[in-house]
Amino acid sequence: MKFIVTVDKERCKGCGLCIGVCASSTLKMTELMNRKGYRYPLVSATNICKGCRQCTEICPDAAIELEGEEER
Repeated sequence: MKFIVTVDKERCKGCGLCIGVCASSTLKMTELMNRKGYRYPLVSATNICKGCRQCTEICPDAAIELEGEEER
């Protein structure tokens, strides 16, 4: 199964907790800023997420979603 990670950059406050718990290094912090002035993470590689959901569980702003997609 392939997993798709989505970050809502406008909800993110740039705490970086998601990056710290990601065992597959799917998320990387950017230098980009959202409208509130916070840096936010982006998905660095879409095909390496293992689907552990640690990023979604630790995010205090519920800014990360994870979806599974059947590979064909």
